[in-house]
Amino acid sequence: MATQSNERIEQEPSATHVPDRRTGDVRRQELVHAAYMAIAEQGFEGLRTRNVAERAGVNIATLHYYFATKEDLIRGVVDYIERQFAEQHARLWVQGETARGQLHAELWHAVEIKRDRPELQIVLLALFQRSLRDPAIHAIVKGMDSGWHRTIMEMVRAGIAEGSFRANLDVDATASAIIAFIKGASIQLAREPETFAYERVVAEFERWLSVGVEGGNTSR
Repeated sequence: MATQSNERIEQEPSATHVPDRRTGDVRRQELVHAAYMAIAEQGFEGLRTRNVAERAGVNIATLHYYFATKEDLIRGVVDYIERQFAEQHARLWVQGETARGQLHAELWHAVEIKRDRPELQIVLLALFQRSLRDPAIHAIVKGMDSGWHRTIMEMVRAGIAEGSFRANLDVDATASAIIAFIKGASIQLAREPETFAYERVVAEFERWLSVGVEGGNTSR
């Protein structure tokens, strides 16, 4: 039977709470970050609402006020991750990079996460694993992937328009292949970072996308 994540968060019978609306956004983000770190350190098995409340320095009634169910709390974690990715993509567009350069940065982001933010890699893998047996988490992750897929499709279309990528690429299928590659490569980086030749694999992947005979030029 599939695991369900939308159980009602337990509330202490004696707890009373008058929400401080002036600090509502701050409290919400503190709870989300506490849940994010709980998943990073202990997986979903360690995501206990009372522990999350303790990490954030609030009581269970306060957590219940902001997140009525555990599913709502997990959705908050996913929103937090999506904002980080959106900021990354926005920086690429603002910097005026070519579509080729933007995609190159996207492909290398997996390495940067492994190097600079290993807890994010762990949370992403935990979300994926949980989504395989939890329909509610599956729906949340599917939404996150859909947004990512649209972003990559925009990059591929722009790359074709600027002449960097092959004009005969199937944009939808190419975006799916890029996402599948990044997800699979992230697992390889987590398991065998010393032996997985990521730079060579990325170069080969970019050659496949490029204009020219048999993949064409791989220079940026």
